[in-house]
Amino acid sequence: MSTLNRISLELELGQTILVGQNDSPAQITKIEFHEKTGEININTTRGPRKVLTFKLAQESAYMDPADKYR
Repeated sequence: MSTLNRISLELELGQTILVGQNDSPAQITKIEFHEKTGEININTTRGPRKVLTFKLAQESAYMDPADKYR
């Protein structure tokens, strides 16, 4: 593993992400920043999450899960 000097992440409402052990698709419905703690939380159609506890979905990755085995 290497050490990073900088990381940048852009999230937007309506973006599809993958959550849970089975990588279920969910859409971001709300983004919250807590000034006192510095934490960023997101609300999704599958429940609330802390940022960086999900996978970013590519357009073709969540369209048809059966394509993974073809």
